[in-house]
Order: sequence, then structure tokens, then C-alpha cells
Amino acid sequence: MALNNRTLAAGAALLLVGTLGRSAASPPQRTAERGVRRALIRLNTLLAARDRALVDEFLKGEETILVGLTAADTARGRTAIEAHIAEVFAQPETLGFAWRQVEVVVRGTLAILHAEGEAVFKGEAGERREPYRLTGVLEPDHGKWKWRLFHGSKPAAA
Repeated sequence: MALNNRTLAAGAALLLVGTLGRSAASPPQRTAERGVRRALIRLNTLLAARDRALVDEFLKGEETILVGLTAADTARGRTAIEAHIAEVFAQPETLGFAWRQVEVVVRGTLAILHAEGEAVFKGEAGERREPYRLTGVLEPDHGKWKWRLFHGSKPAAA
């Protein structure tokens, strides 16, 4: 089971609307922020669809890192990230994200993203959601913002 198109479209709209109303940012700054938000939308769409093109959302190089919830959820470099994504896709449940809050800061050719929301797991037993927090660093690559660092975690209970 994958996240349905309505859920993905609603999430995409919320992410992009989050860039509106920031009158202090210059037009190039707003364009860059929207590009980073689109990278988050692409990540979620490809993840929910179990599309192996997800690996192309990460920059090439050994300095690119993906960190998930557990100590075993760490991958450095394209080969390791590709293997990690294959492991995620081999799980019986699909994984997607529902973001409540997304903050983006762009400084030249570097973007920092922070998102708060839920990891959404869907399988034969139905859907379950867990709190999830994401911090990312993205850089532009051939006209698209791509992940240099993806760091996901489960927020500690208050």
C-alpha cells in the first residue's frame, strides 16, 4: 500500500504554501526555498512509491550521509545509501511522511531544512504513525536541490 495521491498532493501544497507570505525574502531567496521544499516533496513521493530513483535525490560523494532512527540506519556515500534504500523498500510496510512544520534557510549554495511531523507506515494491518523530526542539508545540483545530509529522528518525550 502506498500513500494515496490526495495525501501527497495535500502535503505538497502545504509545503509550498509555507514559502508564501515571507515578504522579507528576495525573489531569488524565495525561489531557492521553494526548490528545497520541492526536494522534500520529491523525497516523500519517491519513498511512498518505493521508487529506486530516490537514490538520485542524494548528492554523489562519500561526504553524503543518510541517518535514520537507529544506529543501523546510517549510510555514507552513494553505494551505502542505495543499499539502505533497498532495505527500506524490502520492508513489508511502506514509509512516507506527513509534515506539520517545515522551516528552510538558504545561504548561497547551502540550504538547511528542519521538519516536524510523523512517519507514516502503511501495511496489511493498516496505518500507524510515529512522531518524526528531520534535519537536512541540501545543495543545488543541475537545477535541483539534493540532499547532502538527511538526519531523521524520533523526538524524545517531554
